[in-house]
Amino acid sequence: MINLSAFGYEKRLKNPSRLFSNTWNDKSFINGKSVKDFEQKFQTFCNAQDCVAVSSCTSALHLSLLALSVGPGDEVITSPFTWVSTVEVIRQVGAKVVYADIKDDFTLDPLDVKNKITSATKAIILVDLFGLPCDVDAFMKLGPIVIQDAAQSTGAIYKRKRIGGIAHLTCFSFYPTKNLSCWGDAGAVTGNKEYIDVIKKLRNHGQEKRFDIKMVGWNARMDSIHAEVLLNKLPRLDEWNKRRREIAHRYNEELQGIVDTPQAHSQSIHVYHQYVIMSMHKDKIQSALSNRNIQSRTYYPIPLHQTTVYKGDGHYPKAELASLNNLAIPVHQYLTDKEVGLIIKTIKQAI
Repeated sequence: MINLSAFGYEKRLKNPSRLFSNTWNDKSFINGKSVKDFEQKFQTFCNAQDCVAVSSCTSALHLSLLALSVGPGDEVITSPFTWVSTVEVIRQVGAKVVYADIKDDFTLDPLDVKNKITSATKAIILVDLFGLPCDVDAFMKLGPIVIQDAAQSTGAIYKRKRIGGIAHLTCFSFYPTKNLSCWGDAGAVTGNKEYIDVIKKLRNHGQEKRFDIKMVGWNARMDSIHAEVLLNKLPRLDEWNKRRREIAHRYNEELQGIVDTPQAHSQSIHVYHQYVIMSMHKDKIQSALSNRNIQSRTYYPIPLHQTTVYKGDGHYPKAELASLNNLAIPVHQYLTDKEVGLIIKTIKQAI
């Protein structure tokens, strides 16, 4: 089986328990020393003002909106072509979801966003879908606070700056399938120190220090063992992302003219959390890949504005087309050149 996601690191670990020695010795299993160490190293990695580790990217997005005092009567603009977390947190704080369409590269269209801004617009949530950074500067000029959903773009570069140190707030996911991953749910927020200070209280039941409760909060702390795994993996991330780009470059060269390959930009360095092709023959390709035990998947088969719970007004043609015709194929760093060649050969033979 050629998997869509990378778990090669875990398979290569001969003594996994050694990763947890600090946590075991410290006995701080939640929000312990390893969490603080990771926050510091990840802040440096992103060249960010500050960093707070949390329990998931969903928590990161949710607490970011709370830190900005987004609530009933406010509007938040985002993409309908994303994982549900991006919009569910908007509804959870009582604000209105306003959709804008995407561009051909799957990222949010700043021109459509500009047309959706009203006096009630409190924030814009960008989505770096599949590992390509949005055009952050274009959104920062529009006025509302910018939250970057970087769940899929950890390590990516935009205009020579690392994602995490550009938008007002940036939210990350370290879910097991992500480029930088732990062994469960975990996330982080980087950005403006004033907002991060609020999130640090919100994630820990509203406490500034133990029993000193300053606000209504949540239980959204990171487990220390996840931080230990992340500290071990972070120094390897750039190397792993480089291998993903090498595989993507080969796909681009050999699949050109056969399927629509992902777009990249000279101003950005893509990290290819997913390598997503577009084709009217998607079903044929997926069937052929499956017959050779090669995993593939459509992200996301139903755009959020067409779901019952998060239904929106209007049509978003590019998001709808992307949902219909996209297919993610394996691109992780543990693929061999032989496996990449088999994937390319299978796609060519399917059409």
